[in-house]
Amino acid sequence: MSNNSCASPPCYTVSETHGELPPFPVPHSDYYFDDGNLVILVENTLFRIFRSTLTRHSPVFKDLFSLPTGTDGKHQEGHDDDNPLQFSGISAVDFERLLWVLYPTDYMAPKAQTASEWRSVLSLATRWEFAGVRALAIRALSALDLTPVERIVLAREFDLPPRWALGAYTALCERPAPLSLAEAARIGLEDAVRVAQLREQIRARGGGRASGGGAGLGGYHALTRSAANRCGHASAGAGVGAGTRTTRGGGRADERVQWSVAKSFFGQGDVAPPSGRGGARKTNAKVSPTAIPGTARLVAQAFGIELGR
Repeated sequence: MSNNSCASPPCYTVSETHGELPPFPVPHSDYYFDDGNLVILVENTLFRIFRSTLTRHSPVFKDLFSLPTGTDGKHQEGHDDDNPLQFSGISAVDFERLLWVLYPTDYMAPKAQTASEWRSVLSLATRWEFAGVRALAIRALSALDLTPVERIVLAREFDLPPRWALGAYTALCERPAPLSLAEAARIGLEDAVRVAQLREQIRARGGGRASGGGAGLGGYHALTRSAANRCGHASAGAGVGAGTRTTRGGGRADERVQWSVAKSFFGQGDVAPPSGRGGARKTNAKVSPTAIPGTARLVAQAFGIELGR
């Protein structure tokens, strides 16, 4: 049942504009509630939602709305369409996707499905310190079929727990193919050089997939085998060093299998947002660097990944 009212002017969803903004503010068709008490303008889209939704989940908004206001409530920002609370520096598409989570239509099936959609949610949840929403977005992204480079970029951009990127860096160092120019551009010169140096070290000692060997692989691959066994996917470990098949982004099928197992192991732990108020981020799991064998430990040391944080 719809709880919104948009008789005039006409309502629309952001996707219906095909990237083109209307010439004047227009109420959103799904998130302009007739009983809402906060009007927000993002780009040229008006959202009318509930202030309590934001203050309950975000300390940023709780502080914002606790500030003293003028005596004339009718002219307060956010009171009506003529005096909306304006958000600059974000897109209406991203804000709509955040509202997908805050006002779900189906609790069992989140509307966000793709990496782009969950990235929008993660971006605003991190900006405004929606801790629970941020954790949900990270969990959803962890389950998606992202390339190691995509995971590294996300981890760096949104300050994800260090172990979240460890499996990705290790996969790049051990895979047969070197970094492409596009991949190097995405992770940056410094990280690209580190990956290249580590690949040379692995090749020099005759270990890892960068040397083209399959039998007797240790380190990261031993770890993924044990993780696979714990997850009930022993076949994934058995496939290490088997025939290859090219996948999206220039990767290989066996690399993707190993990465899918590794991400479940390295993704464990706290996913709380970074504190914007000077507090240190806390983590639940304490992992000694010596508990991570072989190449993964070498990668952690090279990139300064503190697994015990």
